[in-house]
Amino acid sequence: MQLHAIDLQGRKQYNVVIETTKANVSGICIIKTDEDGSKGAIVNEFGIHALDFTVSADRRKVRLLHVVDFLNKWYIKRVLRKDLQFLFSRAGEYSDRRRELHTDGNTTVMRNKRYKITYTFTEIKDETDQ
Repeated sequence: MQLHAIDLQGRKQYNVVIETTKANVSGICIIKTDEDGSKGAIVNEFGIHALDFTVSADRRKVRLLHVVDFLNKWYIKRVLRKDLQFLFSRAGEYSDRRRELHTDGNTTVMRNKRYKITYTFTEIKDETDQ
């Protein structure tokens, strides 16, 4: 069994920051997993859904279900989908020509080198987990 950078077992919550050179989106990512795959949402501090997505059970496909209006362009959605697909399918430390992934404790950072986008996921520990 391969350990992945982002754990998709049961229900998980992450603080998430998506940074670009011109703007950033921050909030909470909630991911729920069952036998069919995972469903997730990134919600900002005001409760507005930035994106909703699904991840296949084998972690090879990510599908964007809803994207907030200012990100809802085909070229932005393509980059987001491929970046999330890379993030959920890789383990530990990984780098290729376009992306690099680093995991440090509860924090996973993925950088898209081509478009200069940084995704930071920090797991929120439940009090029941401890």
